[in-house]
Amino acid sequence: MESIAMQLTYFEDIRIGWKGHSGEYVIAKEELIAFARKWDPLPMHTDETAARESLHQGLIAPACYTMAVASRLLSEIEPRPAAIGGAGYDQFRLPNPVRPGDRLSLTVECIGKKPSRTKPDRGVMRCLIIMTNQDDQRVLSYESITMVTKRKPGIE
Repeated sequence: MESIAMQLTYFEDIRIGWKGHSGEYVIAKEELIAFARKWDPLPMHTDETAARESLHQGLIAPACYTMAVASRLLSEIEPRPAAIGGAGYDQFRLPNPVRPGDRLSLTVECIGKKPSRTKPDRGVMRCLIIMTNQDDQRVLSYESITMVTKRKPGIE
């Protein structure tokens, strides 16, 4: 059985322009409503009748739910960076709503990287994250700043 460490892509191996791709996540109406009732209980997220009469003409996902789905998809990226922590997000955008039944997937692209100034065992990678639906419409985009471990001696 291959170890997790052997499946990771280390800081040294990631080049600007490197891309990773996720699988797909299908938005279940019941899950969206349950999440929204707890974390963002606005009628456009929780009440089908009110949502139909709103600007959006139907249920839409809260931003925090959309970000949670992105986080889930990021955990499945192939090839998988040896990430050890996030340092922030920039340019967070939600250009189109997420709706029940949408099939979402995402792409990660390295747009910058630099070795850590204070910790020689890691570097910092800046990535553009783009999540799209089944119609290839962007539903989320942002830049992430992530710490990525360097390869330990003896790991190939």
